[in-house]
Amino acid sequence: MSAVDFAVAELRKRILRGKIQADERLTESSGAAILGLSRTPLREALTRLEREGLIEKLDGRGYRLRSIGLQEMKDAADLRGMIEGYAAGKMAARGPSDDAAKAIETSIEMTEAIFDGDELSETQIGIYHQANAMFHNAIVSDCKNSFVVGALEKVQQIPLMTPGAFTKLGAKANRERLRLTVGHSQHVIIWDAICNQDAIRAENIMREHAQAPLRYAELFLGEDVQKFLPDAFSTSAGGT
Repeated sequence: MSAVDFAVAELRKRILRGKIQADERLTESSGAAILGLSRTPLREALTRLEREGLIEKLDGRGYRLRSIGLQEMKDAADLRGMIEGYAAGKMAARGPSDDAAKAIETSIEMTEAIFDGDELSETQIGIYHQANAMFHNAIVSDCKNSFVVGALEKVQQIPLMTPGAFTKLGAKANRERLRLTVGHSQHVIIWDAICNQDAIRAENIMREHAQAPLRYAELFLGEDVQKFLPDAFSTSAGGT
């Protein structure tokens, strides 16, 4: 990994985890100090993050976090559904590769095993998250379309747009178990459609499934998704 790639990844992680505040000014010097790098890679890293839409250039020197509201997150969820739906449809029409089929079947076996018991543990939550990412990555990667992969990577830079964004265990464990069970069931149905070369069904179900992070958090957990925004965004993010 180059110094620029490292700087981009680390700054993005700090932004999405709320470790960089909304009113904090980012410059080549401050970024270099945070990461222990020279200013040269920070110059390109900040330019990349601006293109990604996470930061915006100030009139003077430096950058600040760009406001990301709930409506923008919903728009990103819609786009994610279109991208992953397209990938699932293409896989169904063409047939999955052996590697993709193995990854998807392993993922489904992993999530199915989680629901054999009566209770959901933090360890099982971690396994579900791993299996969920494996399922989605297998379908997108097997699409063999670099534009699809690149478009999805950009969408997932928006907070809460990665698979498993709302996976947590708390006082509403029973509802969380229900939500994850529905997610697992949709994986099974999508895979069945792919195996039967039903491209339309695979695409439509994947579109619905891919929009789950926002919709299902409200439906099953009864949560106001705005409060899940990192503090750095929630202080300035408006819109509904």
